[in-house]
Amino acid sequence: MALTDGALVIPGVGYVYTAPAGTEKPASITAPPSPWVDMGHSTTDGLTIGFEISTTKRRTWRAPAGVRVSVDELAFSLGWTALQWDNDNLGAYFGGGDITAQGVFGIAKNPAPQERALLVRLVDGAASIGLYVAKAAITASGEASANGEDFAGLPLTAEVLDHASAAHLAELLADHLGAPAGGALVPTNVGNGDAPAALVDRHTTRIPKTTRKE
Repeated sequence: MALTDGALVIPGVGYVYTAPAGTEKPASITAPPSPWVDMGHSTTDGLTIGFEISTTKRRTWRAPAGVRVSVDELAFSLGWTALQWDNDNLGAYFGGGDITAQGVFGIAKNPAPQERALLVRLVDGAASIGLYVAKAAITASGEASANGEDFAGLPLTAEVLDHASAAHLAELLADHLGAPAGGALVPTNVGNGDAPAALVDRHTTRIPKTTRKE
C-alpha cells in the first residue's frame, strides 16, 4: 500500500445508469450504450454505500473465546435520491407501473422491486471511478419530498443481489485498481464460507454530489 493521491476521489459529478438484470458492464463507462439507460438528475447528497456482514462466532468447549467466525448474511445496498419524475424513476420508486396510455403513469396495485443491472460513475475532474452491479432490486427508501423549497425527490435503494452468471457481486472500475501492468495480484481473501473477524462491523460510506448532468 502506497500513498497515492490519484486514488482520492471528490466526485463533483455523478451518473446512475440501469439496464436489464444480467447486462454485462459496458466497455466504456463514459458513454454506456443501449440497453443502459441514464436515470438523470439526482440530489447533491449523492450516493450512499451500505455494506454489512452479519456473523456468528463459533465456540467450543475448550475454546470459549471462539475459534471461527462464520458469515450468516451479507447486506450490500446503494442509495440515492432521483429528481426526474419520469417513467424510469417513477417505476423504480413505485415498484413498476402502467405506461400504456399517453400522459399517464399508473401506479401498480401489486408493486414489486425492480430487478436491474446498475452502473454508477463518479467523476472527479478528468478522473472517474465506476461501480457495476449485475443484479440489484431497486425500491423506494422512504417518503418522496415535494415542497416549494427544492426539487421534488424520489429516494431509492438498490439491494445488491447475486447473479448466477456474474463473476463478482459488484465491480469497482478504475485504471489504478486490480492487477498492475505486467503482473497479477494474488487474492487476499479467498471465499471459504468464513469471514475474518475484522469484517464484522457495519460500513456506510457517503459520497457527496453525484448524478447530475455535466
